[in-house]
This record gives sequence, structure tokens and C-alpha cells, in this order.
Amino acid sequence: MKSCSLKLCACILGFLSLLPLLTTRPLAAVLHLPEINIHTVTLPNGLHVVMANCGEAPVVTVEVWYHVGSRDEQPGQAGFAHLLEHMMFDGTKTLGRHFSDYIVRVGGIDNAYTTTDATVYWETMPSSNLPVALWLEADRMRNLDISQQTLDNERRVVEEERRRRYGNPPYGSVIPTLYDHAFTVNPYRHLPIGTMDDLDRASINNVRNFYDRYYVPNNATIVITGKFSEEDAKEYIGRYFGQIPAGTRSVSPSIPVEPPQTEERVVHMTRDVALPAFVEAYHIPADGTPDSYPLRIAARVLSAGDSGLIYHQLVYEKQFALEAQSSAEFSEDPNLFFVFAVMNSGNTPAQGEAAVNSILGRLKAELLSPKELEKAKNQILFELAQAREDSRDLAGQLGYDAVILKDANLINTEAERLLAVTAEQVQAAARRYFVHENMTLLEVHPARTAANLNDGGQ
Repeated sequence: MKSCSLKLCACILGFLSLLPLLTTRPLAAVLHLPEINIHTVTLPNGLHVVMANCGEAPVVTVEVWYHVGSRDEQPGQAGFAHLLEHMMFDGTKTLGRHFSDYIVRVGGIDNAYTTTDATVYWETMPSSNLPVALWLEADRMRNLDISQQTLDNERRVVEEERRRRYGNPPYGSVIPTLYDHAFTVNPYRHLPIGTMDDLDRASINNVRNFYDRYYVPNNATIVITGKFSEEDAKEYIGRYFGQIPAGTRSVSPSIPVEPPQTEERVVHMTRDVALPAFVEAYHIPADGTPDSYPLRIAARVLSAGDSGLIYHQLVYEKQFALEAQSSAEFSEDPNLFFVFAVMNSGNTPAQGEAAVNSILGRLKAELLSPKELEKAKNQILFELAQAREDSRDLAGQLGYDAVILKDANLINTEAERLLAVTAEQVQAAARRYFVHENMTLLEVHPARTAANLNDGGQ
């Protein structure tokens, strides 16, 4: 049997050679992603394991997904998940060294990231060193050395990161302010980076309690991809993780459900910027729900780089904007699709908003052409195929499906679900969600021209 990697290589080459035919032949007839053979295990302590032995190179990726992100942070904890992510690299009670030192020594690389829904740690290394990664991850799952010095050091790092991303850039505060107004009760209203006030108030006991609640086997999923022995991996996991007790505290605190928005919200910000800007944001459903698939197609039509309708019309055709970006944020809870544009000198946010509303109005009034629909599907599906070529990208897909969408095997049917989307479904989703009563509008005005506007920023 050919390896998944070799089969996929042939699949991509064949797919590329058939691109000229896609306007006349159904995409499903020419694209077939090989099935990923997935093996899952659940230990008695609740730890989930997802494995895909798929590749030729002697490389393996290990990801540990803790099902905790900013949506799990209670009042006063904004930024705790991300802060703890940083602290997880600073050594354990067993090993008084930084975690990454051991990964680098065996020829690997590692990193981590925090989202609204999860905190993910990963290592990619030679397959022969799989036991090293698993032992290290098991050690820091319950033996993290949480000291005042570590807390103070990493708090400063995170606060500087927040200033660099959101405090210092001219329009850096736009997205945090947008989310704070678009959401009223769901923790999505604060970004994973957290707030300065909550980070400043974080104490050793606060952080330890957060760690003890969420960094337990029954709140974790291990994903292993690449070239390795599944039987050996199961043995290592049982040996290193099997003796770690399950957490006894609830890892699913009550998360408020955001009520439906029933009227347009408008926020004006006055900032020391050279050019005006605006953001339009619309609530969209959670990932994996039926409407999420046509909305993925709609988002691709609107926001696929320079060829997306938003950028093409605002920047190229009408030349209203210096920059225009749009993004659909799909996540475990309902999130936002938003358009952000910085206007050219002499143009107003109202002109950009009218152009965006016209584009969205077209999606609601007219069906996508077969060419537009196929192009959007091609772009998404090619990215899905390309991601399977890399053990780390594949691990990320499997982890997301297993933890956020609750089924790792969804990776094998995602292409079919996207291919099944019709132009009528895209239109229906646009009509349902791209409406004014579902929108939060935020305008940014240069201080020198906004004397008569109400400053609604933070």
C-alpha cells in the first residue's frame, strides 16, 4: 500500500493538471483526497489520543491540546490561558530547565499557541525521539514549577506582547474594541491576549488554580502524526501519562450564551491616526454547524486576498481604501465575520461602508456564478490537500477536529461537505447573517477631524 504522502503528491499533481477543466466538470469528479487512517485511544484517566501514521520522512509531530482558551476564563481571569502557555516553557519540579532545551538537543523544534477555545503545545522532531517528547509533555502536565519569579517574568513578556500588538500600532485597539462591543456576555468579548488589569492582578494562587483545573488528562488530547509505530506510541503514552490522576474539578464551567443581536450597534473612536477606518462585524454560527460551510464559501469569495471582492472593489476599483481586509472567525461558539478598511485620504468611512453593503447586497440578491463557486471551493480544497503534506499541519487539523468539533474523523469528510455547498445555500446564509440588525459598526476618526463625534472607544 502506498504511503499517504506519496498518494497525496500524485493527487495534487493530478488536481493541478485538471484546473482548466473545472469550469465544465464537477469538482467532485476530479478531486479525491486519500483517507487518513486515524487510530484513537482513551486512557482510564480520560486522556484522549489521536494518531495518524502517515509519511515517508522519519519525522514525527506531537501536539497536546488542552481544551481551555479565553472562552473558559472567568471574570478577573482575562489572559490566564495565554499567560500559562508562556509559563509552561519555564521548567518543572522534575527538570529545572526550560522545556525547549531538551527538544532542541534531540534535533527538534517546538512552540505553542492559545486561541479562544484551546491551548496547543507542539514538537516536531526525528521519529526516534518520540519518547522524549511524550515524557516531557507528561512531566509538565502536572509538575509545572509555578513560582513568583516565573509569574512575574512571563507577565512582563505577555504585557509587552499586548502593547506591541494592540497598544502601539495606530489601529491596534480596533479589534479588541470591536469584540468588546459585539459581545455582551460571552467571554469572546476579550481576546486571548487578555487585559492589563487582570494580568496585573494575577497571583500565584490564581494561576495554580487555573493550572490545576485545566491541565489534567481528562481535559487533554494528544495528537501524533508522521512516521512512527502506533504500538510503541501507545506503550509510551500509557507508561508516561497513565499514572497521572484525572482532574476532580469541573473543567466545563458555565459559559454564558451570547443572546441574538437584534439591532445595529455603532461605535465611534477618535484616535491619533492619519486616516479614518471602519470595521463591520456580523455574528456567524459556530464552526461545524450546517451554515458554517456556505459561510466559508462566502467568506472566501469576499476575502481571498487581492482577488476577494472586498479588497478588489474598495482598493482597486473604487480606490476608496488604502487597505481592506475581511475574515471569518469560525470557532467553538458563534463568532464574527468582519471587514476592516483604512480609507484613502479624502474618503470617509461612510463611503467604504456603502461599498461593502453593496457587495454583501449582491450576495443576498444574486446567486454566485458557477465560476465563482468553483473558484472558492478550489482554493479551500487545495489548502486542505496541501496541509496534509506536513506532519504539523496535519496534526493541527486532527487536533482541531477532535477537540473543537468533537470528531477527528471529520477530516476525512470535510472536502465532501464543502463540495456539497450550493449557490442557493450561500445566498440563504448571506441573507440570514449579513443584515444590519446583526451588525456592529465601528468607525475610527482622526482626532483632528472628529471634534464633533462621540468618542466611544476605550
